Amino acid sequence: MKSFRFPLQRVLDWRSLQLRTEEEKLAGYQQTLAALIHQETALNVAERKCEAALLGLTAIPGSELRALTGFKQRVAGERQTLKSNRAKCEAQIAEQRIRLLKARKDCRVLEKLKETRQKEWKYQGDREVEETAAESYISNWRRENESQWNEEQP
Repeated sequence: MKSFRFPLQRVLDWRSLQLRTEEEKLAGYQQTLAALIHQETALNVAERKCEAALLGLTAIPGSELRALTGFKQRVAGERQTLKSNRAKCEAQIAEQRIRLLKARKDCRVLEKLKETRQKEWKYQGDREVEETAAESYISNWRRENESQWNEEQP
């Protein structure tokens, strides 16, 4: 009996590669989102540190207040940029998840088809072995009975 060969194996390999590619893209987007969240957190910490440092002073000069106002404006601008980038990244992640689910589905369909074909192949192989064994048994039985029949004949 010849070995199992799935005719769509190259397509399955390609779909598997496509699935891994989509997974890697999603992982990249998630890393980007994590970096943006980290930047937001660092920005918030820097803002609180600056405010705490000024609150610790007994007298706050006007130049410090002006610097704080400029810093807060800059932080607000960066926060808005980060918020915008985060929204874009979250949208990319949502789109990528859809692509990943489609790639998973396409790959799974071929894997199930391969499993089904392999089960059919195994069944056919088992049937062949069973038929060969049955033919062998019948042949042996016939030989034994013919020799007994021939011995009984005068």
